[in-house]
Amino acid sequence: MSQAETGPPEAAPPLGVGVAWPFFLLTVSQILFGSNAILGRLADGVVPPIGLSFWRWVLATALILPFAWRGMRTHWPVIAAHWKYYLVLAMFVSVLGNTMIYVALNYTTAINAGIVAVAQPAVTFALSWVIFREVVAKGQIAGASIAAFGVLTVVTRGDINVLLELRPNPGDLWMLVSVFGFAMYAVLLPKAPRAVPAIVLLNLVQMLGILLLAPLYIWETMTIRPVEPNLESLVVILWATLFIGIGALWLWNIGVTAVGANVSSAFIYVRTISIAIMAILILDESFEVFHMFAIALVFLGIWMVTRFRNKLPG
Repeated sequence: MSQAETGPPEAAPPLGVGVAWPFFLLTVSQILFGSNAILGRLADGVVPPIGLSFWRWVLATALILPFAWRGMRTHWPVIAAHWKYYLVLAMFVSVLGNTMIYVALNYTTAINAGIVAVAQPAVTFALSWVIFREVVAKGQIAGASIAAFGVLTVVTRGDINVLLELRPNPGDLWMLVSVFGFAMYAVLLPKAPRAVPAIVLLNLVQMLGILLLAPLYIWETMTIRPVEPNLESLVVILWATLFIGIGALWLWNIGVTAVGANVSSAFIYVRTISIAIMAILILDESFEVFHMFAIALVFLGIWMVTRFRNKLPG
């Protein structure tokens, strides 16, 4: 069997910034991820956090498996050779990344969570350099900073005093764990073996995520509260499954693999902006002048991060 099939995980070949489709997929993925926050506002307290995450992965795995099974069998030698790598991916995205968001929002405010999440691109840049010595252009750092300022404008509603009045709480710490999990996932994902199709990778990570979450789910069910089998919980789990667990993550996987962790990390800010827009349209929150200013900053920052990707030394 060839080295390409069984050797160390290799990064997908980089794409030029003139190729627009990865950026479109990343944008859509973040809008879908953002809908998770709106869902949480509309159905607060319906499903316990670990239970929501666990059943989301179970249902998503069941729906995708018929389409991924043949590819999983075909590429099983590659998968078996790198099972530790896939297990690490599942740990970061399923347990640390996704589940900790649900846990955090039981303790912290939306403002605190939004501010902590702004750190994800910076954490991604740092981890890329520490682990793979990936060079980050100054223009990318500047772009990430501009976009972060735009997001802070949204979450503080243009009032700097909001920042000064923040008080740390356990939810903020769980959000930091989530940021670290998603950043590590983004850094490691481009190193996936190229022979394994995106849908197989997604289904594999989902399956392993279920195994990792099962002990936590059993603990939550026995010591806190179980998932109640009713229409509300079914709707919440279905939305989280179809639009977040399948749609958003699949598009995110494809986008990150195509353009790399650092460039894709800038699109995290689209999530916060989309949450603000959906909150206005769905939750009847008012649209202020600072929203327009923030949106302009965010998209300027994203443009800089993608534009200066070509400026990195070869």
